Amino acid sequence: MESEKTKNFILIGDHKHFIRCRFCNSEKMQVVIDLGNVPLAGGFFKKGNSQKLAKEKLYPLQICFCPNCFLLQINNVVNADILFENYFYFSSSIKTLVDHFETNVQELTKILPNTKKRLIVEIGCNDGSFIKSLVHNGYKALGVDPAQNITQPLIKQGLPIINDYFSEKLAKKIVNQYGHADAIYSFHTLAHIEDMNDVIKGVKVLLKRSGFLAFEVHYLGDLIREVQYDMMYHEHQYYYSLIALKNFFAMQDMEIFDVKPNPIRGGSMMYFVQNKQFGKRKISKNLINLVLKEKKQGLDKAKTFTAFFNYINNTKRKLLKLINEVKAKKQTIVGYGASGRGTILMNYCNLTKQLLDYVIDDAPAKHGAYTPGTHHEIYSSAALNSSNRPDYVVLFAWPFIEEIKKRHSKYLEKGGKFIVPLPRVKIIGN
Repeated sequence: MESEKTKNFILIGDHKHFIRCRFCNSEKMQVVIDLGNVPLAGGFFKKGNSQKLAKEKLYPLQICFCPNCFLLQINNVVNADILFENYFYFSSSIKTLVDHFETNVQELTKILPNTKKRLIVEIGCNDGSFIKSLVHNGYKALGVDPAQNITQPLIKQGLPIINDYFSEKLAKKIVNQYGHADAIYSFHTLAHIEDMNDVIKGVKVLLKRSGFLAFEVHYLGDLIREVQYDMMYHEHQYYYSLIALKNFFAMQDMEIFDVKPNPIRGGSMMYFVQNKQFGKRKISKNLINLVLKEKKQGLDKAKTFTAFFNYINNTKRKLLKLINEVKAKKQTIVGYGASGRGTILMNYCNLTKQLLDYVIDDAPAKHGAYTPGTHHEIYSSAALNSSNRPDYVVLFAWPFIEEIKKRHSKYLEKGGKFIVPLPRVKIIGN
């Protein structure tokens, strides 16, 4: 049994407050960013849940830096069942992401041909966009995801999905039923998991000796450079740099052999990992160069992140100044993108109903629901084409601005304007 001296967290109600680094167990963690008490980024409320609205919980959101292994992480972790059992994020509603998944599958067919003989597993498959593409291209595919509301309808449709959390225990069950995997993929989920040590143990159990793990997450270097504090929330428990990940996988007797940057979601990185003992792939020049770049950017120093926090506060002031100027002219403003990004922006900047009239989103499943914390009602983006369309729209989904501009070009043509909150506050019109 774990003693009080070695215990790395304190249980506070339904969340854990970590006092040690979750990668290296160091006690030297330092709080570098403090966004205050905020609601769960994905904690949207369905219409009619007024009692739940009244009982909504706020949790402290602090980001810590470990000077020992260089990991940036939150120190207050909410119970996973609260976070993910009824998740309100649907990747298939964003065409950019669907196309991105298809591109990854096409690239995989070049690496692993003879698709009928290959088992590919996806950790955190959401509503199945990547799995569907794998199946369409002839692979034996299997998805794993804990969100019941998303996966159960897909399982009934016959999609190969397991509704569960990925772990070493589940990996052993998958091997017994399906065999070992040629590759394991994960898109923006391996920063969401409390116990990454258990996950990587499961990866090692499930992979063939020659297999590889490919996982994509938001890239810390881009997050800092593009001032993406709206990606910092409780569901996102880690903010990965290559330097920190190299240290972590070395502890697991694994190694990153390649990295691939891409602009998806405002800046992401795909990491390719193999077993150190059996892997035969050479370390790429991309990886060597990125380590040098990160050290130059200061991703191994706490002062980089404290300076980042000061800049966050500056962007908040500029956004509020602009919105208050618009409201003073009696003009209407709404938010676009009922997402985790929107939740953090609205709550940290205190964008109440006095400042935003309502929020719009392209996903039908969110229409009629309410945003966490601020409790704005969510409507269809068709509102931009109505006779009483808003004068301004704050783009919480700003990383997808080009797609949104194309989709709502008529709104801009008729005089509507978009407010882009990050990385620099600006107005976009026709």
